[in-house]
Amino acid sequence: MSEHTTVDYVVVGGGSAGCVLAARLSEDPAISVALLESGPADRGRLFELPGLFGLQLKSLFDWDLQTEPEPGLNGRRAYLPRGRVLGGTSSMNTMVYIRGHREDYDGWAADGATGWSYAEVLPYFLRSEDNERGASLFHGIGGPLAVSDARSVHPLIEAWVQAAIEAGHPPNEDFNGEAQEGVGVYQMTQRNGLRASSAAAFLRPADGRANLSVYTGAHALRLLWRGTRAAGVQFEHREQPRTLRAEREVVLCAGAYLSPQLLMLSGIGAAAHLEEMGVVPLVDLQAVGENLQDHPGCFLSYPSVTHDLRGADTPANEELLRREGRGPLTWSEAGGFLRTESSQHLPDVQFHVAPGMFKDEGLAAPLDHALAFGPYVNRPRSRGRVLLRSALPHAKPRILHNYLIEERDRTTLREGVRLGMEIARQAALGPHLKDVRLAVEMGVVPANDSDTALDSFIRDGAFSFFHPSGTCSIGAVVDAELRVLGVDGLRVADASVMPRLIGGNTNAPTIMIAEKAADLIRGLAPPSPAALAQEASDAPVARPGG
Repeated sequence: MSEHTTVDYVVVGGGSAGCVLAARLSEDPAISVALLESGPADRGRLFELPGLFGLQLKSLFDWDLQTEPEPGLNGRRAYLPRGRVLGGTSSMNTMVYIRGHREDYDGWAADGATGWSYAEVLPYFLRSEDNERGASLFHGIGGPLAVSDARSVHPLIEAWVQAAIEAGHPPNEDFNGEAQEGVGVYQMTQRNGLRASSAAAFLRPADGRANLSVYTGAHALRLLWRGTRAAGVQFEHREQPRTLRAEREVVLCAGAYLSPQLLMLSGIGAAAHLEEMGVVPLVDLQAVGENLQDHPGCFLSYPSVTHDLRGADTPANEELLRREGRGPLTWSEAGGFLRTESSQHLPDVQFHVAPGMFKDEGLAAPLDHALAFGPYVNRPRSRGRVLLRSALPHAKPRILHNYLIEERDRTTLREGVRLGMEIARQAALGPHLKDVRLAVEMGVVPANDSDTALDSFIRDGAFSFFHPSGTCSIGAVVDAELRVLGVDGLRVADASVMPRLIGGNTNAPTIMIAEKAADLIRGLAPPSPAALAQEASDAPVARPGG
């Protein structure tokens, strides 16, 4: 890859969205693109072997953000891991492939996000996807992003799924198909059992393009302006100041915390706040950093006689994974979308299930082998904000999520935990779990299912499920083509543009946003649903290897 001082497009943030956008834009050899990533390259086993994701927490590869004291969490500060490496959080997440409910996107469109209905975004999901189950109305093949069935499903996960069915919840083999509700094992962004991050899937195949420059160790400091037109980016590259000029556009893909921070550092935001921080306002755009949303939830951890994955990182298991695409160093998760009340129109909680003990936001050393599972609130009503801490570009922003400050969110999570405790009592889990009193003594399940005990457990143990969104939302900060209001030559294309958080994991939707942004920027028509449907009907039934 060559380096330039002036390019057509500068993409800031080499994460889930930025890798996709830079790769798609550079498909046209007449377009020059530069991608800036603050962290290092994603090389090595830490980013290949799915089961090692926990080693990245609190490391060089983690932005290691935290909230301000959260009033709904007994004043605790919540830990917010974000990937600081090529691939961003897609290089450190648990790889669950979920798109969200069709009504999420139809709701965006109904609220004014023209072009973002389910029917209009589905083709972008399909274009990205290479699903080992084969092509269908809901799945694509041949795209960069490998989507696979879990290679080695742990016995504790299998038992949980059966227990949930025993508790009366319907099985679901495809949460991205016709219906979302139900329980089962999730599909993963993996190929042959190895991680398929956005860097591995989209960016690595673009290696060698003369029109694409990728800068790692490149921390964006502020945007450059010609009047009110974005003209480039000032950044620090390996401790040296650098400047990149953008002939056409700058696109921010730094995520729901750092995209609004860079806008504010560059003079776009609430003028009073910018002046207080010592930043000269360029555009008084009050909504920058507002509307912050995430999925608040908690895990129940039940000590088990069945061993979890502790001690799995061995040379033999690594060889098994690399040779056969299976074994304990790959990763699988189960869960599902449930309604806490039958009167609910949509599933209002999502469960995640994994082997291992989860305590103190996943940072505490495990006390025993265990099965961890729990719900989060699918569509929270609580809203937070991102603010500058200072005008220093290296200062981490102030983040307040306001988790669970809305009564409806608290009620939903309380009932979700009750559902989890009911599942734990089913016969399928009986042979695997130790006496529940041991879990109560460890403080990893509630003492009982009274409102008082559940609320206390939630306040002490709820955390972010790491799906921040909404801080540069369509209609308030950007228009429906993702152009920042009040200026020219600047867009945002990441999870921050979501007007409302979708019900489900946000990695796949973030990749979709970047796919759509690439077409918006190039002025291309969306992929034709008819053509994709014809391609699906002509495709083979399955693609082994994911």
